[in-house]
Amino acid sequence: PLWTFKNNVPEGFNIVELLAAEEDYVSFGTFENFTNNSDWAVVEKVKMPEGTGEDGGWHFFRGYAWADKTGDIAISMSNSHILAWCQSGGWKSVEVNMTFQEEEWYTICFQYDATNTTLELFVDGVSVGQLTGVEPMDDSANTNQLFWGGQEVSESRNVGDLYSEASIIIAHQAWYQRLLTAGEISQYDGAVEDDPALFFSSEIGQISVIDASGNGRNGTNGNSPEFLGESL
Repeated sequence: PLWTFKNNVPEGFNIVELLAAEEDYVSFGTFENFTNNSDWAVVEKVKMPEGTGEDGGWHFFRGYAWADKTGDIAISMSNSHILAWCQSGGWKSVEVNMTFQEEEWYTICFQYDATNTTLELFVDGVSVGQLTGVEPMDDSANTNQLFWGGQEVSESRNVGDLYSEASIIIAHQAWYQRLLTAGEISQYDGAVEDDPALFFSSEIGQISVIDASGNGRNGTNGNSPEFLGESL
């Protein structure tokens, strides 16, 4: 599939850069009852820093290495692919293989239709893949945390801050407990309005990330994420 890229990140906003070499991360705590046996969507505005696209990696991960739980969700991006993954009776994923440029903004949306048991991946407003037959996810007992910049690691394995670090620049990310329409996905500009189904919405400041949804899932910085002002 082909689509037209649009630089539609709002003017005058903050971004955060996370580098794998420095094991940068932001953690947001646990996300119990997000998938909740129902529809959900994660949408974000991201770009790969210069010189990092070949390695790519899981730039956000709700999970815990070697301790997967139902409702874990993650996305990996590189120069050659985007892979969106979740845990529902095993690993379930949707992948698109094509060229993605460093230092170029992309909108990625990964969502789940519980009625039709279907995962779907969108890039810049265009559906690039689906997976059917994915059962609804009861994540009420899922205490794994959301990390930007990698994945938390079980203390019984590879001791360290993170497992599978990734370099990424993030302008915004939002988690909804409903499906987004095609129009909402294509018009997403790195900002969202109040919505009763909004579970988490990042607000990136000068030194930290807070949860603008009002649900209190504020970020905790790890190592040295860099907060920058951006104007297009």
